[in-house]
Amino acid sequence: MNKPNQTRAEIGAEPSKQSSRRGRTAVRLDPDTLPNNPRPTKKIRKSRDSQKRGDDVRLRVLQAALECFGIFGFDGTSTRAVAERAGITHTLVLYHFGSKDKLWTATMANVLDGYRSSVVENLDNKDGRPAADVLKRFIEQFIRLSAEFPQIHRIMTMEGSQNSPRLQWLVENYLKDHFIRVRDIIKQAQNEGVVRDCDSSRLFYYIIGGGGTLFSISAEYMNMTGRNVFSEVEILRNIAFIYETVFI
Repeated sequence: MNKPNQTRAEIGAEPSKQSSRRGRTAVRLDPDTLPNNPRPTKKIRKSRDSQKRGDDVRLRVLQAALECFGIFGFDGTSTRAVAERAGITHTLVLYHFGSKDKLWTATMANVLDGYRSSVVENLDNKDGRPAADVLKRFIEQFIRLSAEFPQIHRIMTMEGSQNSPRLQWLVENYLKDHFIRVRDIIKQAQNEGVVRDCDSSRLFYYIIGGGGTLFSISAEYMNMTGRNVFSEVEILRNIAFIYETVFI
């Protein structure tokens, strides 16, 4: 019903106004497209936190595996034993590494990659130092690695006694190149007249054995001598002893 004082124009305009109001289209904005929206940041932070947790788990497994392989060898170690030592589920070990063989490879690579990167600059000797200085630096680096990771010498000794696929992997990826580099430095130092004139290959293994063995039998050494081979004093004595027997 029309109100008493409405004009015809006003009456005619009313439906148009109502139609216009009804015809508006609501636009829903995607909150992810708005600037300075905190939601994507939370997603990124959650992803980074998840990745960090995954990295932490991997590191714990690798540390536990190094201890197990160093004590029990490859055959005496199980992925369940590694999981128990790491304090995580067996499923997580398999999720990150797949199998015991892959875990062993990852464990060795985790240590040896760091060692290789630390010694390669010295062995390359791009600054042209005397071979004797390069060899002395290598001996110190190797002995300190052996003190930090005594399990490596034990594992190498066990694997070196059998021609296993694991030994072949070590030879192809680390040992062969390492042996050639150090042996050639020994030969150069012999030519300089500062290293004993003997078979350079045997001298290489003498340095490796003398530099690493005491750390791999630290309990026996402690019982026999009363000395902690991992102390800085004993490490320096070990370095000095190798120097005395290798250099003239």
